Amino acid sequence: MSELLLNLNSVQKAAVLHREGPLVIFAGAGSGKTRIITTRIAYLINHGVLPWEILAVTFTNKAAEEMRSRAEALVPEAKRSLITTFHSACARWLREFASELGFDNHFSIYDDQDSSRALKQVLKELHPKGDLPTLVAEMRGFLSYIKTAGIFPHEAEQFALDYPQMVPTGGVTVYRLYQEYLAQCNAMDFGDLLLNLLLLLRQNQRVREILSQRYQYIMVDEFQDTNRTQFEIIHHLANRHRNLVVVGDDDQSIYSWRGATPSNIIDFDQTYPDAKRIALEQNYRCTGNIVGAASKLVAYNTKRAPKTLFTEAAAGDAIEVHLEVDGEMEAYWIAERIQSERRTFGFDDIAIFYRTNSQSRSLEEALRRFKIPYTIYGSLEFYERLEIKDMVAYLRLIANESDEISFLRVINVPTRGLGDKAIEQVQQFARQQGIGLMEAVRRLVQAGTPKIGPKLKYFHDLLAALKDDIRSSPLQEAVKILLEALEYPDYLKKKFPDQYTDKIDNIQELAAGMSEYAKRNPEAHLEDWLQAVSLVREDTETASIGGVSLMTLHMAKGLEFRRVYIAGLEDGLLPHKNSMDDPSSLEEERRLLYVGITRAKEKLSLTCARRRRTYNTEMVNPPSRFLREVPQEFIEFTLKAKELFEPQAPSSLHARYVYEDDEEATLEAGAKVYHPTYGPGIIEGFDDHFGQRKAIVRFRDFGYRKIRPSQLHAGSSSGRSP
Repeated sequence: MSELLLNLNSVQKAAVLHREGPLVIFAGAGSGKTRIITTRIAYLINHGVLPWEILAVTFTNKAAEEMRSRAEALVPEAKRSLITTFHSACARWLREFASELGFDNHFSIYDDQDSSRALKQVLKELHPKGDLPTLVAEMRGFLSYIKTAGIFPHEAEQFALDYPQMVPTGGVTVYRLYQEYLAQCNAMDFGDLLLNLLLLLRQNQRVREILSQRYQYIMVDEFQDTNRTQFEIIHHLANRHRNLVVVGDDDQSIYSWRGATPSNIIDFDQTYPDAKRIALEQNYRCTGNIVGAASKLVAYNTKRAPKTLFTEAAAGDAIEVHLEVDGEMEAYWIAERIQSERRTFGFDDIAIFYRTNSQSRSLEEALRRFKIPYTIYGSLEFYERLEIKDMVAYLRLIANESDEISFLRVINVPTRGLGDKAIEQVQQFARQQGIGLMEAVRRLVQAGTPKIGPKLKYFHDLLAALKDDIRSSPLQEAVKILLEALEYPDYLKKKFPDQYTDKIDNIQELAAGMSEYAKRNPEAHLEDWLQAVSLVREDTETASIGGVSLMTLHMAKGLEFRRVYIAGLEDGLLPHKNSMDDPSSLEEERRLLYVGITRAKEKLSLTCARRRRTYNTEMVNPPSRFLREVPQEFIEFTLKAKELFEPQAPSSLHARYVYEDDEEATLEAGAKVYHPTYGPGIIEGFDDHFGQRKAIVRFRDFGYRKIRPSQLHAGSSSGRSP
């Protein structure tokens, strides 16, 4: 046991050794919170706790997998503990108790696209002539909000009376009908996984007693990101034994738009007055200058638990602050810097963070210009591709024939002459009879319905044969069986001749992934794989394929890199323009920057631009007010940035900037020039290069170069246009 506690500091040991009663751990950035959770799991098991009586919950599949593997490395018996995400845990329990809600345990889990299609079916009935895309978008946002808030359909009417501005016209009715439609399809969306479990825990004493008795020790990671529903679920589960340990950092709460409630951790002792409090304040990730800057910055927030991040690491490089003429040159400077430091920091060691996705364009172009490989996190996911959606829809329909969204996707894929009118005829018959769509197909076939009867029979018989073949075959054979029975490759070749190879490769990758899953889970059935796929798709994480990592600051949470650039530190971007007038939103923006800063292990650069193009307009925003909150003792300014912090110009952070090119009155940004070697070009701006003023010129044939103004001639001497 003593080996488990080696290399833990005294505060970490106290957290691991805590045994009975509630505990809240405020774990600062880089303080080793995952290590605390996994070590505590091992400690409990080694001291007689049965592994299956331990529950550890986090938010992403990646985090859960890391936690699981690290716990099992410490004590193999941990594989019998439930270490998982909120949604996976709820799905697991709902499979067990689905009948208590009127579902069977083969219910489908609808992703966002499936939910939109289901909502469209409901809205078509209510507003047959309405603007469905707009209505669907509006109602999806409302449904996501109301489910995150833990409000059930029977409570929605009162909610609409109390908060009319939060409920769109007809929203209460749509919510009720949408939930009824999902129940008819034997399906739940992601919000239902939490909401339906909460309903069981509130209303069903048998389920509540079984689950609260089952888990004697409960740990929750990233507790600052929990919403009201998740908090109440955990409260019910821990109510019997009360051995609840929550770990998190309110300074890293950046998901209020998802319903995250940082007060869940800040005010934990109000729910559990006997809770013990431990603060992990020592950072093991970053250099001294980075930790000092981050700690001073976030201290400007007023709604936070008191703590001070510190490190025993060396000060390291100062944080670099750089100002550029515009967003394009900001990107160029970052790319140039990455290239110049490549012997120190490999491309895989580097990340560029930004506030909004739209900022990535100029960064991508600059990186491509320097031939620097990069990966964008958050791009189109594998399971969102058309051919993969088709395959998965067939498999879901085989697992659950009541899944009407999957039915509607595949009934005419590949094309079999069942167009919109035929599908509407099936839907109308189903509504009249009060039955599901597959049952409607069966009855229409039996009745010998003219025109569509034979086509429906072909589809019905095909699906029945597929069901028999796939159920009687190993899981890894499912995709192969589908491809052959559907003649799907021929369909792709006809419909997507230019993309045929890529689409087939994607399907082969799906089959490979299913084989890997079957190998890891030899007892798994089709429903198990479908559930795993649905839950993985909930995550927004995208695996890196190498090179510099580009992502929004929201995506950066939980990651770390040796070298980090944070671009666009300007009022209007960071803090974002939508948060500037709201104190609580402004504090979240500050936390967002704090998260970005603490991702950097060794070196950090913060950049801003005098002007930035938005659509066809150039915006001139002052540098971020947050830059003023980082003490200058931690900062090294480039020459152009230093003017922002001169004592004699305290208002410079909030000024509109203009160019003052005194040396060469005839040369200014935008001027056409000619160089005897590089030929014609256009001045993009000016820079101080090792104390010497240089013009940044975009040459027609040679790209960007930094040139002394004295070497340039105004106009285009050769008569050629750049």
